[in-house]
Amino acid sequence: MPKKSISSLDLYKLTSELSFLNGGFIRGVKSEKNALYLLIYREGEHWIKIRPGDYIAVTKEKPHDAVEFPFTSKIKSELLNKRVLISMHGADRIIEIGSDTAKLIIELFSNGNIVLVKEGVIEQAMFNRNYGTRMVATGEKFLYPPGGVNVFEIDFDGFHNTISNSDKSSIVKTLAVDLSLGGVYAEEIVYRSGLDKTLDPHRVGEAELVKLYDCLKSIISETPHPNIIGENILSVIDLKHVDWPRRYFDTISDAILAFFAETAPKETTRSEKNASETGKALEEYSAAVELLENNFSDVSKLIGIARDSKTGLNERMQELERSGWILEGRFLCKLPDKRISIDITKPLRQTISEYYEKIKKLKRAANKIAEIKVLPKRIKPKLESAWYAKFRWCFTSEGNLVVLGRDNSQNIALINRHVERDDLIMHADVFGSPFCVIKPNKNHSISEASIREAASLVASYSSAWKSGAGSLDVYWVKPTQVTKSPPSGESLKKGAFYIEGKREYIKKAPLKVYIRILVHQNEYEALVLPYKPEEGFVLITPGNKRREELISKIIKLFSERARIILERDSLDRLIPQGKATLEKINTLLRMD
Repeated sequence: MPKKSISSLDLYKLTSELSFLNGGFIRGVKSEKNALYLLIYREGEHWIKIRPGDYIAVTKEKPHDAVEFPFTSKIKSELLNKRVLISMHGADRIIEIGSDTAKLIIELFSNGNIVLVKEGVIEQAMFNRNYGTRMVATGEKFLYPPGGVNVFEIDFDGFHNTISNSDKSSIVKTLAVDLSLGGVYAEEIVYRSGLDKTLDPHRVGEAELVKLYDCLKSIISETPHPNIIGENILSVIDLKHVDWPRRYFDTISDAILAFFAETAPKETTRSEKNASETGKALEEYSAAVELLENNFSDVSKLIGIARDSKTGLNERMQELERSGWILEGRFLCKLPDKRISIDITKPLRQTISEYYEKIKKLKRAANKIAEIKVLPKRIKPKLESAWYAKFRWCFTSEGNLVVLGRDNSQNIALINRHVERDDLIMHADVFGSPFCVIKPNKNHSISEASIREAASLVASYSSAWKSGAGSLDVYWVKPTQVTKSPPSGESLKKGAFYIEGKREYIKKAPLKVYIRILVHQNEYEALVLPYKPEEGFVLITPGNKRREELISKIIKLFSERARIILERDSLDRLIPQGKATLEKINTLLRMD
């Protein structure tokens, strides 16, 4: 598997995200193995974790295995209590955290490095390295690695020249390598441009170059929507050329930390340890009883030999060892591990009875351990792979697939690419309503009940939720009534559609959302539903609780009652934008 990395575009948008720390003060510096932490105070304390060659991100976790290296001490002496500015060096994967007197230069490419530079000279580096063209070592003048085109400042002429002078075999490779965009974003630009990614860069016409340049500028300026697709794709925007399931995050830092997350070794809980020890003791005592019961006469004779004071101790010891036993004080112990021991001052039957009593006590203890509630289990959300997974979707109580756009671009894609003749299209009479498509079920029908359920979802994911409305009028039409061509003399905004003919209305569709939790072994599904399920759900309506507070409460309740830990992002993507109220929660889960 190739090494995970972040691209220059990821870093460019991350630098913008981190700009809220500019003007803050470095209050702490700590090191772990191959990682540096900076505590920056800016309207509160914020830890930045830096792992050279991999990433930089704001983290909520404080360093726990801190080690004081000479490098750490040097940074403290130069930067502690200094005001900072965080910036990116051109389009290189290099972040600079600087003060008036010195700065840290963080290299996030190849094996990476962190270098403390003062007046252009290296004060100290995390790793001393010789790259041939430049030396990174204390006392050396710091030289940046040879840079390429700054894709974030390139004008059309520079873009034109870069494409024309490329020696790459395809346009997608030119964008990926010559403009340092990486394969994922290069494919996205080509896809949005509508071009063939295998096109020879020397055969790209002027009009096609304009399309590519416009798409490049578009993704650079696009509002970040950090997400992870599958296990190996990190993206700071919504990729349109990839239909795979994805997890969204509140910040780029959160996405980066999740992307590079290392699996921690499983810890044994106290109850698991107790259960293991109890089971082991039960096995040993049961084995002792079985041996003594089955060899009662032989063991009784050995006890007699051990107690025979007329015979010398050495002679008795030799005879006992020949039979596989050893005498230690008043205890006769079975070799080789001595786990079975017999008090020779007691009758053998009494010893067996004592073993039986120990077994009874251990069984009672085992039953108590079994009754202890297990710790909440952290399981992963299940990723849906169908085409509709990138949209907001659900199935009605009668099995109709309902798909809603999350934003304007998804509304357009949904209507343009996924509407079929027998579908129904829904929209609400309010600005900021999603478009919704209802698909016929396996009986080739769409009932009124399914239409009403879908209408409730359209109303809930519209701007009416933020206003605190309890209901909203929603209409539905057939695909043939939706067009991009308005009547003569009228115009449409970009991305808008014109509805022809009569609209069928669902009056006062209620704003409410059911979120269903289904557990499948070591993963779970968090699904939005327009109807009340039998178990394992929460009911949410517009209210006065902040989303973060509501999500935390749901996670806490499922952790306490159902003993599973839900991921915040799996809930966040389903809850409508705006404040809400948790009307009802049912934590009984069906385990498939």
